[in-house]
Amino acid sequence: MRSLFGFNKAEQAPGSPNISEKSTTDTPVADTSSEPAIPPVLECPGINGPLQEIKALSDDEQKVLEQIKSEIPELIKDLPPIDENVKAFVDESVPLDIEGWLTDECIARYIRARKGVYEDTKKALRKTIEWRAATRPHALLPDAVEVENRTGKMYMNGFDKFSRPVIYMYNHRQNTKDADNQIRWVVYTLELCIRHMCPGVEKVTLAIDATNWGFSSSVSIGTAKKFLDILSNHYPERLGRAVVFMPPKLFVGFYSLVSPFIDPVTKAKVAFVNPKEPPTEQTDGGSNSPWIAIEECFDRNCLEKDCYGDWQFQYNHQVYWKSIEEEFAQAKAALLAKQ
Repeated sequence: MRSLFGFNKAEQAPGSPNISEKSTTDTPVADTSSEPAIPPVLECPGINGPLQEIKALSDDEQKVLEQIKSEIPELIKDLPPIDENVKAFVDESVPLDIEGWLTDECIARYIRARKGVYEDTKKALRKTIEWRAATRPHALLPDAVEVENRTGKMYMNGFDKFSRPVIYMYNHRQNTKDADNQIRWVVYTLELCIRHMCPGVEKVTLAIDATNWGFSSSVSIGTAKKFLDILSNHYPERLGRAVVFMPPKLFVGFYSLVSPFIDPVTKAKVAFVNPKEPPTEQTDGGSNSPWIAIEECFDRNCLEKDCYGDWQFQYNHQVYWKSIEEEFAQAKAALLAKQ
C-alpha cells in the first residue's frame, strides 16, 4: 500500500534519515550523530500554558449523558469475545476495562459527535464497545507493530503549546505494504497518546511533513476509508489540529478544491505552515485561511528539527522502541492492579 496522506515514499525531506534504500525494507533507523540519542517524550510534562477549550454540553445534551450513564450495565453486557483474527496481535491477559474507558468525558465526546441525539449516541457507543471487546486496541502487542515504525514514519513524541500529544508523520519514510498492520500502528499510537494525555486534554495534534507529497503515492480508497471509519466511529472528537508543514502548491491546490466539501468543524482543524514565509504573505484568506505560523500551535524548542523546529531530536528506533516496550508493560500492570 502506498503511504497515507499521499506522500511519495521514495523521496526524502531535508534533515530526515536517508530512506531511499529503505522504503521497502525493515532496516531500523539509527541516529548517526556523535551525540547520545535523545529519548522520546511520552509522559505529560505538566500544564505550562492554555488548554484547548472543550465545548460544554448543553442542558439537553447533559440529560442525554445522564440517561446513558444510567444504562451502562445494558451497554456493556453480552460483549463479543476476542476476534480469532486478532489474537496473534494482542496480549489477552490485559484486562478489557470497559467501565474504566466509559468515563463521563468519553460519553460527552460521543454526544458531541452525534449532535446530541440520544439514540445515535447510544448506538455509536455500543458499536465502539463491541469493537474494543473484539479487537482489544489497548492491548496491541508492541512486537506486532514494531516493523511499522522501524524507519520512524509515524510516532508520538512530546506535546504542543496546548499540552496535546503530538503525532509526527513522515510518510516519505514508508517501509511496509501491509495495510491492516499499518492501521494497527495508527490505532496503537492513538491509544498511546490517550494514555498520556495531560489532565483536561482530550485531543491530539498531527505534525505532518508534506515536503514530498504527490498524487503518485496516494493511498488506496479502500484503505483510506477503513482508516477514516475507525477514527470517526471509535475515536470521535480526538483530533485537535492537523498541521501540514511545507505543503507543495499541488497539495494546496488540491485542498482548495475539496475544502468546500469538508465539514466546517473538521476544516477548522487543518492548518498549513511554511516556516520560510509569514502566513500573511501566502494568502489573503484572512481569518478563514488555513495558513498559520508555527508559534500558533508549537513551541519551537519542543518541535522536532525534521519538522522545522529547534528540538534536536532524531528518531532512533532502538531507543524509541525500548520506551514503547517499557510503557506497554507499565500500562498493562496498571490495568491488572485495578482488577
